[in-house]
Amino acid sequence: MHRNSLSIKSLLAAGTFALATVAAPGAHASALFQGVTFTFTQTDADTLTFRLTGTPSGDWATAQYLAAFDLKDLGLDFGTQTGTANGPGATNLLGLNSQLSASSVDCQSAGSPPGSICFDVAPDVALGVLPFDFTYVIDFSAPLNIAATGVHLQIAFSETQNGPKIGSLYSQSVPLNTPNTTTTPNTTTTPNTTPEPGTMALLGIAFLGFAMMRRRSSVSR
Repeated sequence: MHRNSLSIKSLLAAGTFALATVAAPGAHASALFQGVTFTFTQTDADTLTFRLTGTPSGDWATAQYLAAFDLKDLGLDFGTQTGTANGPGATNLLGLNSQLSASSVDCQSAGSPPGSICFDVAPDVALGVLPFDFTYVIDFSAPLNIAATGVHLQIAFSETQNGPKIGSLYSQSVPLNTPNTTTTPNTTTTPNTTPEPGTMALLGIAFLGFAMMRRRSSVSR
């Protein structure tokens, strides 16, 4: 009995390790709005990659520069935690504990909400040849705990460098582990909760092994 108990525990432990290996790729999300695709990938516990690519359209059609973007619902209090971005126009750019607003192209919103971090690209960085393709790697001072609704993004484009914001702030949540989705203002897409095929297969193997061990134990009695 003792040997069988150890075998069952070993099998279940192996199954748990395999499940963790299959089910732990970088969390990923992508959404399209007005010609621009926003993609978030959590590459490790405290690092997030933010990619923007496309040709702006709609009320962003005249956009020539990226001015700023802010993120929230990351599970961190930016009254005490920090984030640093590297990418086009940003070298070790320290995030500000504030957010964008409809009246400003910069990170100046009053109140400095503790759950929001804003990256003010200064000077505004030119989009260049379209479709543009920007990637920012953001390192945080503590592990992320992204909300089930996903990363909430606000973004400001400008037509002239350091000029006024044009068009929508976007202001959307981009859920992790979802396929590409097209979003509209003030809507939130639904996360994909379907288990990965590899996860389902490993669960089946683990339970089958457990049943075989129990049967062998019953026969030996």
